[in-house]
Amino acid sequence: MSPKVVTCRHENRAALYALRLLDTAESQQFEKHLRSCSICQNSIRLSGNLAVELARTIPQSSPPEDLRDRVLAPLPKAPLPKGVAALVRAPELNWQPTAFQGVFLASLYADSTHGEMASLVRMEPGAIYPSHRHSQVEHCYVMQGDLVFEDHVLNSGDYEAAQPGTDHSPVTTKSGCLLFLVHNVNDKVHTR
Repeated sequence: MSPKVVTCRHENRAALYALRLLDTAESQQFEKHLRSCSICQNSIRLSGNLAVELARTIPQSSPPEDLRDRVLAPLPKAPLPKGVAALVRAPELNWQPTAFQGVFLASLYADSTHGEMASLVRMEPGAIYPSHRHSQVEHCYVMQGDLVFEDHVLNSGDYEAAQPGTDHSPVTTKSGCLLFLVHNVNDKVHTR
């Protein structure tokens, strides 16, 4: 007469539990059963040992030396749609501080041939941008807030085009502002 083999109807779940292959609800249910079942407890010990033994069969290897650089490298940009010179998505805006406290710029487009640039400019309340001379037409659209010149104020929704060769007084903002600006790399800021 052969010895009687003692089994548990939940034993097939023990290996899955040990390898963390049960979903949360199944794991919680099995854990309740596990507290009182020595058969499943033993099966989990055996399954855990099996997982360790399987892991030991995997040959050791070193990652390629350039793996870190490849993982951290920026993703290549998708090609621009036909006829589009620049495309900047909102999450790609790269706000940079300027030389003027409280004034930040996000470049949208730059034409290296003619020096034309399109930018977003953000000014904190009370920030000052110094007087400057326009080499080409400057287009300024106030998207939010106010922009205060020496002799006039632009408010949200206002647009102004300054002629080439003209000087702008220093500008400030009472409430802060966000501007869309088309300007030129050859514009000159007046230094004292």
